[in-house]
Amino acid sequence: MSHNLDMSNDRVNMAFLGSRKDIWHGLGQQMQKGMSITDWTNAAGLDWEAVKVPALAALPHQIVEVPGRYHIARNDTWALLNEQTVTDIYQPHQPKELMAWFERYVSVDDRFTLDVAGSLRGGQIIWATATFRPGLEVAGSKHVARLLMSTTYDASGPTINKATTVRVVCNNTFDAAMASKKGEVRTRHNTKFDHARVGRELANVAQSFAEYKVMGEALAGVEMTKTEVSNYFKQLLEIPFDAKAEEVSSRKLNTFHAMGNAYRAEVEAGTEAGKASTAFNAVTRYVDHDRSVRIGEQVKELEAKALSSQFGSGATLKGQAWNLLMPRIADKVAVTV
Repeated sequence: MSHNLDMSNDRVNMAFLGSRKDIWHGLGQQMQKGMSITDWTNAAGLDWEAVKVPALAALPHQIVEVPGRYHIARNDTWALLNEQTVTDIYQPHQPKELMAWFERYVSVDDRFTLDVAGSLRGGQIIWATATFRPGLEVAGSKHVARLLMSTTYDASGPTINKATTVRVVCNNTFDAAMASKKGEVRTRHNTKFDHARVGRELANVAQSFAEYKVMGEALAGVEMTKTEVSNYFKQLLEIPFDAKAEEVSSRKLNTFHAMGNAYRAEVEAGTEAGKASTAFNAVTRYVDHDRSVRIGEQVKELEAKALSSQFGSGATLKGQAWNLLMPRIADKVAVTV
C-alpha cells in the first residue's frame, strides 16, 4: 500500500479513548471519558471542511475549467479527497457531521462506546470505531469487539458500519462481518436518521459477534495436519499443491514461508497446533504484523499496514482465508457467507 494514516499538519490525525499502550503502535491523541464530540473531532484532526473546487483540463496551450464538474478538497491543506469528479448535485458531508452522526448512531445502543476516530489517505477516508460490551472469548482467546464506521468522498460511496474484532493476545484483527451478513450495514449519505431502524441494525451487528464466536470455536475443533495447513496457505496464495519452488514466484514463495513462520509464532504464543483456527490466526498475524509494504520510513510502514489490514488488500486476504475454511465447519454451524 502506498497510502497511510492522515499525517496532515504534522500530526497523526487519530483520537482514542483508553490507554495508549492498548492502541496499535500508540499513535494518536489520547481522550478522556466525557469529552464532547467537538473535542473528539478536533483531537482527531477532523476540524476542516470538504469543499468543491472546479475540475480543470490541461489542453496543449491552456488550462480550462470543465463545466459542471468538481473535485472535493479539504480547506486546510487543499489536498484532493476524490479521484473522480462530481457534479453540482453532489454535496460533500463534513467530517464534523459524520462524527456527530456516528455518535448519535451508537448512542441508540448503550453497549457501544465511541473509542477511536480519525482519517486515512490525507482525509479521503473518515473512520471511527465503537467498542462493544461485553467483549468476546473465542476458543479461550479474548477478543475486543468493535463497530467500525468508514465513509469516503467518492460520490458513490455509502457510509459503512461493520463488525470487527481484535484478538487481544497479539492484536490480530478480523472483520466479524465476514462471519455474518448481518454484520455490515451500508447507509447512503442522504438517508434520514431512523432511531428504530438503527436499533435493529445495531442488534444485528451484536448478533454477528455471537455468530463469529460460534464459527471461531467450531474452527478450533477442526483438526488440520501439517500438510493440510501447508496446502491451506498454498490455496490462499494460488500456489499449485505440487509446484516446485523454482516454479513459484519469489513473492508468493516468500509469503508462503512468512505464513509458515506466523503459524509457528502462534503455536509458540500458546495457540494449539494442528487446528484450523490456528491456521487462520496465522494469516491474520501475517497481515497485521509481518506483511511488508512498499514504504521506506518505519512509521509510515506501520501506518500503511494498519490501513491495509482494515481497508485494503490485507483485509481482502483475511476474508479469503476465512472463506476457505468455512466448508470445514459447514456440518457444525449454519454458514452464512
